[in-house]
Parts: sequence; structure tokens; C-alpha cells
Amino acid sequence: MTCTAAGGNRSTEGMTVAICGGGNASHVMVGDLGCRGYKINLFTPTRAAQWKENLPKEGMKLNYVTKDRVEYATPNIISANAAEAIPGAKYIFIPLPVFAHRQVLLDIVPHCDDDACIVAMPATCFDWSAIQVMRELGKKVNIAGVGPLPYVCRIVDYAKETNLYGMKGQVGIATLPGGIAGRVAPQVAEILGLKVKTYPSFLPITLTPTNPIMHTGRLMGMFGPNWRDNKYDRMIKFYDETDELSNTWLHRLDDENQLIAKAAEEAIGGSVGSIGGTDGNVMHINNYLKWTYGEDISKWDTCKDCFQTNKQFAGVGSPMKEVSEGVWEPDFKNRYFQEDFPFGLMANRGLAELLGVKTPYMDEVIMWAQSEMGKKYLVDGKVNPDEKPQMTPQAFGYTLEDLRGFYSTHA
Repeated sequence: MTCTAAGGNRSTEGMTVAICGGGNASHVMVGDLGCRGYKINLFTPTRAAQWKENLPKEGMKLNYVTKDRVEYATPNIISANAAEAIPGAKYIFIPLPVFAHRQVLLDIVPHCDDDACIVAMPATCFDWSAIQVMRELGKKVNIAGVGPLPYVCRIVDYAKETNLYGMKGQVGIATLPGGIAGRVAPQVAEILGLKVKTYPSFLPITLTPTNPIMHTGRLMGMFGPNWRDNKYDRMIKFYDETDELSNTWLHRLDDENQLIAKAAEEAIGGSVGSIGGTDGNVMHINNYLKWTYGEDISKWDTCKDCFQTNKQFAGVGSPMKEVSEGVWEPDFKNRYFQEDFPFGLMANRGLAELLGVKTPYMDEVIMWAQSEMGKKYLVDGKVNPDEKPQMTPQAFGYTLEDLRGFYSTHA
């Protein structure tokens, strides 16, 4: 099912929506949703005071950069206390990195109304964290996940001004329980103002070839085990300068990801649905990028083509640091390493292990990265759940039978 943002007479018009966090995407949502008539409750545990101090009387300024448009919006509530910001909100959005999901869930779940729905963006493995937290707290809340994060944006001046450079053409959504998707997906499409494709479970979101594949494959091609043999006199452009070696690694990881998706569908019927092609629930990486970025990509035969011709990727730098004048090297403390391996590619690798899928290329990439990061995510070819943090079924203690229970078509 595909849902398109509605025009007038929206079923969500005037609805109270909570937004968790104080980063780039949260700023955009305050501005974009606020100027379209939604009542915004902002929950930001560490930066509420800064919001209140910096927010201009006319509201936060949102620049729609490519549309030559400016809007202003002011949250209804700004609070570091979930008990103030969460009750009364029909939808609670978490536009935060995967590593932040657990703590935010612990904060907000006790205060959610019975009919509320928590929506994570992005949502890789969000259901695994949510199920764990709800079990610990003894409370069930409807959840949804949107993938990928719709916005390309950057804060100009905290709580005062934000630039929105672009939005994805369409995104995917999954819900738990799955039976609420028919109600939730159209409303989320309205709230976000986007075209939304409904997935049968969270697995297609977790297996979508976004940053866990895109970033790690490019890093392996850009640097890899022999990076010390090279001299870098500047920061490499991450997408614009994608080379053939990177393209090879990107497609190697993508091909293994397709095998994982097929094995998941065979083991848990109906959990993934269609695979591959130009409209599958888990597409090949180049087709997926064209699907979500639309006309901003002019050539999409390979991942390299997509990276080099995507207008929204132009000029983006790499996870590198200048260690002395004119001498650059990889920055292994950058989020491309610290997030996209333990909270990204390791999720795919953990699923592969549960499903009995061999992933020699994923293993090679992870083994290289962990050697640079001082980690042991894989030991003797197996997921090491004791290396924390990581987002794998093994780290949660989930088995294949657990996943069958989560992703049953009747869940």
C-alpha cells in the first residue's frame, strides 16, 4: 500500500504531535509541521533551556532553500520533562540516531496515551529496542518506523534558524502491531507531507540499503586495510569522488543484503514481501536510491552513478581529520564508523547469522573496521554479543523463533 500526503480536510489537522530531540531533523519538524497547523510539543531532555532562551518571538525560522520559501513556527510546549511533553500527543516522533532510541523510549513510554503511536526516523531495528523497553516497563504502545530519514537539513542558529535543503521523494513505513498500518500510514503521510509505502514488517526497513550499506561499502573502498600506504592531502568528497573500488564493495555488500532479505522471507513468510526490482520492499541499492531521491538522481545504473549524480549528495565531505598541515587520515571516531558499523551493518550481519546466510564480504568489511576501532564485533566468524554497544538480534538475546513471533502477519 502506498499513501500520498493529503491536501485539504486532513484527518490529522490540528493534531498535537510530540517531537523528541534537539538536532537538525527536530528543528525541521518544529518548523515544517508547526507552520502547517500542528501543535508541537518538543521533548528535549538536554537542550530545553537553550530552546527557550534562543527562540525568537516570531518563532523559529525555517528556510525551504530550494523553494525560496520561509516559514516561522513556535512549539506549544518545550520541556525536558517527558511527563509534560508527551501526554496528549497522538503521534510521538523520534528523529534521532539509532543509538539514542533506547533511552528516549525509557523516558517517554510511561507517559504515552493508550492510543498514541511512537514513530522513529530512521528506524533500523527500532522494533527490537521498543519491544525490549516495553517488556521492561510492562507497558505496550503502538510503534511505527519510517525509513530513511526524510530530510536533508542543517541548523543555522540553534532554535532560531534552520535550512531544509531537500526531502526524499518517498519513504517506507512499518508498524507494530502490523494491523494498525492501514490507519497509521495515511496519517503519518499527512503529517510528514510525503508519499509513504507500507511494509509488512520492520525487516524491510532494517534491510533497506541505506547508511549501513552505503557508508560502510564506500569506506572500505575509500580506505580499507591499506589506507596507511596512501597519502591524503585533503578531505575526499564522500559521494562525488566515488571510485570503481568503492562501487565494487557497495554492490558486494548489497548483493549479500539481498540474500539476507530472501532468506528472511523464506524463514518468516510475509515478513519482507517483494525483493529486488524497481519497486520491491528491499531493492538493490541503485534502484533504491533512485526510488527515494527521484529526479535528484540523473543516472542510476550503478551505486557509483547514483552517488555522483545525486544533487542532494553534492559536496558532502568524508569522515577524515587533518592531523597536521596538509596531512589527512580517516577519523575512526566519526559517526560513519561509530554508528554505521555497530548500529547498522552489524544488524544485517546478525540477521544473516540467524538465517544461516554466509556473508564473506560483510565479514571482511567489519573485520577491517573493528581492527581500526579497537572492537571485536565478530570473533571466529560469529557475532560477539558481549561487544557493546551493537544492534544485533544476538545482543538482545532474540532467536529466530522470537523474530517469527515479532513479524507474524497476525502480529
